[in-house]
Amino acid sequence: MFAKFHAKSGKEQELKKRLLEMVTHTRKEDGCVFYNLHIDQKQSDIFYFMECWRDQPALDFHMSTPYVQAIIRDSEDLTQDGIEISYMDLIGA
Repeated sequence: MFAKFHAKSGKEQELKKRLLEMVTHTRKEDGCVFYNLHIDQKQSDIFYFMECWRDQPALDFHMSTPYVQAIIRDSEDLTQDGIEISYMDLIGA
């Protein structure tokens, strides 16, 4: 799964701080295989989470946590276009 956050002008540092806080909380969740925050090499106002979950219930739990619900709620103020989420399935492993 990938989640993309494109910060509004002037909100880059605030968004980065909030996303880093999410890393701290999320990595403690049972069922989190990995949860990595990345910044775009060419556009420093774009952040990505690359994440993997043990199963759908683990992801469902994550999505229901107060910190995820808060970033979803606050994304209108912090991002240009909300949160763009892409779900994928591994092939060719």
